[in-house]
Amino acid sequence: MQTEFDIVIPLFQMRWNTRAVLEGLTFHYKPRHIHLITPESGAPVLRDAAQGWAIAPLTVHDEEAFFAAVGLDKDKICAEIDLGQSLYNPGWFYQQLLKLGAYEGIENLSEWYLVWDSDLLPVETWPAMQEKDDKLAYSFALIQHNAYGNPAIVSKWETWINSVLNVEAATDITGTFVPHHMWFKQEYLKSFAAKINDYYQSEDHWLLLMMRSANDFGTFSEFWAYVSWVNAKAPEELSFYPYETYGETTERFFDDGTGMFSAALRRYQGIEAQTESEPFSPDYETTLAFIRDEYGADAMPSSLSFESSPRHLKKNEETMHIEERRSRWNPRTAATTTM
Repeated sequence: MQTEFDIVIPLFQMRWNTRAVLEGLTFHYKPRHIHLITPESGAPVLRDAAQGWAIAPLTVHDEEAFFAAVGLDKDKICAEIDLGQSLYNPGWFYQQLLKLGAYEGIENLSEWYLVWDSDLLPVETWPAMQEKDDKLAYSFALIQHNAYGNPAIVSKWETWINSVLNVEAATDITGTFVPHHMWFKQEYLKSFAAKINDYYQSEDHWLLLMMRSANDFGTFSEFWAYVSWVNAKAPEELSFYPYETYGETTERFFDDGTGMFSAALRRYQGIEAQTESEPFSPDYETTLAFIRDEYGADAMPSSLSFESSPRHLKKNEETMHIEERRSRWNPRTAATTTM
């Protein structure tokens, strides 16, 4: 049974919360290695900054050439997509391929590897492994309720799964299978990739075909697609905590370093303002102490998601996730949230 594992994190750019997330993952999960995949322009700064962080061994990969081993680069893959006016840009889809295809770009990656979204901070988090029927189960947590969100987008994701993979989309009575983190096993990713080639009856690389599929279906969801594939082919390998266990305490809100949470954390640390020479980059220990003071030891969230896109401040009420609605750090709901 594999107990050592790697964590893979696509990261568009280093943000104020990057250090806390990486240190939190190291503290709670003790990975063998962390692999960050980020644009080449920001990689040197990240490598230098991380030398002083309390984290597992780290490798920073340039995203542009990440798939060089299979003869592809970001430009070639993104050139396959042409959606015109869309909520999602090519880079958003490419980031999903970095997760699904990490085994194509990272030598000696662990067979089971944990993908983690760069804005998800573990707090009172879930065990990543548990014993089930005398077997080690690699477990993720459902932390997004299925009663909210954009039904038009969800419908397109489901159609992609039903059509391309030719399996039934996996569902849960309460949560979605878009949990912002996921255990991937290389064995099932390789059969997933083969299915993409089979659907398109093409010998082109499956990464190119995945991008083309977005033209055909409008979008796809890497996490939900993978879960549905494993659920159909090896359901005994699918292990997750129900929404009620960890999802009911998670929160999601906009904070790019100018939000309510980061402002309160700076005050907590006695920092008036960040400067270019000393950017705000709190460690996990301090961040956790602040959260404990805010919530109390008996009411800690399982996790916090720091959304960086301003579109989260402009969402229609009906498509705002419940994890956003209930957050004390969401400026649109904070006035009615119990502190």
